[in-house]
Amino acid sequence: MTNNAKPIVALLSGAFLLCGVLCQTTQAQSLIESGTATLADLNGTGPATGPDDLTVTYKVYESTSGPTVYTYDYIINNPSTDTGLAESFSVGFNSAASGALIGGTISGNGAVSPGNIGVIWSPTFVSAGNSSTTLSFQSDDSWVLGLANANGTTPGPWASTALSTSEVPVPQTAVPEPSTTALLVGCLLLLPFRSTILRRSWKE
Repeated sequence: MTNNAKPIVALLSGAFLLCGVLCQTTQAQSLIESGTATLADLNGTGPATGPDDLTVTYKVYESTSGPTVYTYDYIINNPSTDTGLAESFSVGFNSAASGALIGGTISGNGAVSPGNIGVIWSPTFVSAGNSSTTLSFQSDDSWVLGLANANGTTPGPWASTALSTSEVPVPQTAVPEPSTTALLVGCLLLLPFRSTILRRSWKE
């Protein structure tokens, strides 16, 4: 039995090692976008940068093997000059679109926003001079710039509005709206009839 046990142990060890390598490969990611956005204090200093504005450090990762998956990371930074407390943070996109949000990947206390208009984390309780933990989720869609918002005690709320010219990456949704699809199909169906009418007019 001793002679048979050694090959079995070696085989099992090799299998565990191979599994570890494969798992690491599956989880491998590459950073494709990073930066910092400003969330202007809408009650006071916004849209210009001021002492009560929040900043959001963001990163977007793309999987380097297997199905293409994008991981979106955000960290809220509350400056020491702020007098407010950030209690919630949200990013806006069509979270109901196919592939826009992979179920079960929202970190911590996050959830789908009411009306499927993005993801919201609440409460985060980021006090002045502190930063939140990494707030994240995964998507099948690559990124575009979109809006972010935070709410809390005075002087909040905060937002990355068009006026602040500072937005965060969010998943893009390439699924056409039903009305757009119907219009395209309608145009394609009309093309043969239009050609027939033109030919008849030319003959007459």
